[in-house]
Amino acid sequence: MKKKAVILLNLGGPDSLAAVRPFLYNLFSDREIIRLGPSFMQKPLAFLISTIRTPKTRKAYSLIGGRSPILQITRMQAEKLHRALEPHGEFKVYVGMKYWHPFIKDAIREAIEDGAEMIIGLSLYPQYSKATTGSTKRDFDYEIAKHRIPVVRFIKSWYNHPLYIQAMKELILEKIRGLDTKDFHLLFSAHSLPVSFIKEGDPYEKEIHGTVEAIVNALKDSIQEIPVYSISYQSRTGPVKWLGPSTDEEIIR
Repeated sequence: MKKKAVILLNLGGPDSLAAVRPFLYNLFSDREIIRLGPSFMQKPLAFLISTIRTPKTRKAYSLIGGRSPILQITRMQAEKLHRALEPHGEFKVYVGMKYWHPFIKDAIREAIEDGAEMIIGLSLYPQYSKATTGSTKRDFDYEIAKHRIPVVRFIKSWYNHPLYIQAMKELILEKIRGLDTKDFHLLFSAHSLPVSFIKEGDPYEKEIHGTVEAIVNALKDSIQEIPVYSISYQSRTGPVKWLGPSTDEEIIR
């Protein structure tokens, strides 16, 4: 039976306070996320920005245990996915991060060392953007090209997958149980993206709206009246124009 590897691909996060600055440097060095002037200035400016932002960012991480929980959460997802795939063949599930350990190249190398004959890359970003899945796929393809893997697959978007929509629906229903839909506003908050990316054809905003539309339609089967809802965007950085409205502004409104 062919050995198959599934690699869960995620952002990554610092696993200690000491890792905050190098993590930020890796993040801001990626021109697919944010373009810091001409390309030759990207890494010097990334070094400067990461150095400036490190004290504030370390303080924030110290409030949640001194590290990002993303690796622990992704490993839990990997374990559960492995158990779900066991009846369907010889699968192993790995974790590969974009900006901190374990890196994508580490996951691919481990899968190959374990004898994988098929590698499936699964982006954990439901909506596609070149800043997230696109950049991740670039690294994935680069590392895969170094090896002879008979079969390679990549799942780049699942913003309207029925099981994803069902999961979001269940989370919402759990939180609003016992409430009158007239008494609250349902706010969908997504990570923002520079408007220039959308103008260049990035499908991210369209897929965000597609996800929200699918969730709202799914809710109609369970509640009599859909609450007032809206979409906002969070985590802007830098002087460029970003998708809006911002989550802070929408909450105040």
